Parts: sequence; C-alpha cells; structure tokens
Amino acid sequence: MSLGFRFYRILSVAVGFLVLAACSSTVVASDSDRQATLDAIVSSTFLSLTQTQVNLTPVPLSETESVPTRAPTTRAPTLMATVVPIPAIAPTATPDTRLDPKYWSEWPIVPTLSPRSLEIYNQGIKMGNDPRIYSTIGDCQSEPNVFMGIYATDRYYLGEDYSYLQETIDYYRDAFQLKSQGVRDGLSAPSALSSTWADPLVCNKGENPVECELRLHKPSIIFINLGTNWKPGASADKYEEYLRKIVDIVVQHGVLPVLSTKADNVEGDHSLNRATARVAHDYDIPLWNFWRAAQSLPNNGLDGERDSIYLAPEGWDRRNFTALQVLDAIRRSVQGLPLPSGDK
Repeated sequence: MSLGFRFYRILSVAVGFLVLAACSSTVVASDSDRQATLDAIVSSTFLSLTQTQVNLTPVPLSETESVPTRAPTTRAPTLMATVVPIPAIAPTATPDTRLDPKYWSEWPIVPTLSPRSLEIYNQGIKMGNDPRIYSTIGDCQSEPNVFMGIYATDRYYLGEDYSYLQETIDYYRDAFQLKSQGVRDGLSAPSALSSTWADPLVCNKGENPVECELRLHKPSIIFINLGTNWKPGASADKYEEYLRKIVDIVVQHGVLPVLSTKADNVEGDHSLNRATARVAHDYDIPLWNFWRAAQSLPNNGLDGERDSIYLAPEGWDRRNFTALQVLDAIRRSVQGLPLPSGDK
C-alpha cells in the first residue's frame, strides 16, 4: 500500500461518515464543519506517513465466484479495434478482436482508447467542449468529497513511481471540485433521465440531469458511475436500456463516456457489470473496470459493517487512484502522448 493509499485511508475515515449521511435522511453537517474535520484529521497525521509500494495486481477469483472465465489461449485479445462510427453502421473488413462482454471480469482496469472513442472526443472539441473539464454522472458516491476531489487540494501524495500523474492533476485542476448536475443523492439510471431530478434553479425546463450537466459545463469526458442504486431483483435488461439512452445523449453532445463497473454484487449474478460491459463494447467506448481493481482488497474493497454497496477506506483509495489513472490514459491518448513505461 503506497503512502498515497495510506493517506486516503485517513481521509476516507472522515468522509465515509459524510457519505453515509449524504445517502440517508439524516442531517448532514455543513460544508465548513466537514472541511474543518478533514483538515484537523489530515494535519495531525500527514507527517507520520511513510511510503511503501503500490500493488494494483488483481488476485484470482475464489472458487465460489460466479464470473465466467475463458479457456486459456495462446494470444490474449485486446480492447483496441477499428469500429465503424455510430450511427452510420456499415460492414468493415477489420476483425473485431475485443474481449467478449461475458468475460468482462478480465477486461483491464485502465482501458485503451479506441479509434471510435478518439473520434467522439475530437468531434466534441470541435463542438466547443472543454478539453480540461471532465464530469460525472452518479449518486452520492460520486460527489467530489469522495470521488477525486482530493486532487484539487494539496492533501495527496503520489510517490515517485506515480509522479507522472501530476501532469494530469494539473491539467484537470478546475474539474476535481466541480459540482456536477448529473450527481445527486440516490440517483439511478432512470432518474438520470428524468427532468424531475434536475435542479430547477440551474437547469432548463424539461432538461434531465444528464442534459443539464452537459450544457452547463461542456465536459469533454464524463464518468458514468451507476448501478449501486439499482434495486436487487430488478431487470438488468432495463438497466442496460436506460444506460444506453444515457450514452446516446452523451455521445450526441460529443462527450466521451467512461463507463465503470462497481465493486458490489447486490444483484447476485454480476448482471449489472456484465450489462455495462455490453454497452461499452457495442459503443466502443472506455470501460473502467473498478470491480477488478477492488478484487485484491480485503472484502473486495467493500465495508463489511455497512450496506454492501459502500466501500471501505481501502476501496475509496483504490477507486480514486485508478480513476485518476484512467483520466491520465485518456489525456495521453487524445494528446498523442505515450503511456508511462510499466503502467497497466
């Protein structure tokens, strides 16, 4: 565990309670009170931290895990493919070597950008989207307090092995504390498409949270972190249907969607992560496989003392760090820069 991860653990102990409060009907402390609490914790512990090695290597699944795996092959397929742009679908002679969505658990944590993804991004820049702004669609677990907002402060430490990430932090500095209109307490895939969930003070009449956010901040990239509020037992096909509608809106605005898998399995059969992978595969857009990143953590990164959808401090650490790695990989791809040596 790196110094950066250990530091996040301290921060997460403080924000974990705040997230629980934000996702319930209890009274939430004011921003000034929360900031004072975080500052006090950070200032009293930061100097005692020491650096160790980061380990992001996923461990093998247990024998009881119900995630399908492939038979061994002599050549591992990649996520790179030449895909005909949507919606103009036409035959192509280029073979599709991407991994099938049913093997989503084997997809890499940090995706490789496809030509189609680059096309979406570049078209959005021509449409006026801001290359230095990313945004988020999700519930309270995607608020800046717990999702990459720390990079807008001076309370993080990357260590020598990951110092290259500082360039990406500097590049997106103004986005880390951005309050997205696509992030609301309890937001789900269908409510993200409902105008009743949009803030009437800033959103136009008839706009849903997704449309409102795309108009207000004109991001070039948007993380779609959904699924944790999907009712157990509900149809994964319906979830996938809503997710596709969200992606359609995002792509029409020239914004590159980054879909994410979730660490929990409240549905019992990983059907939501599999559905998310199908959407990423069909649209040829990036999938950030956070589920895989969390597998090497105790209890798969989940907090065993709370509702099973919530992360433990180590889970928050890994989520923030791998999301930053995804953002870095995208920035380097769209700017034509090489990936750092050894970064997976």
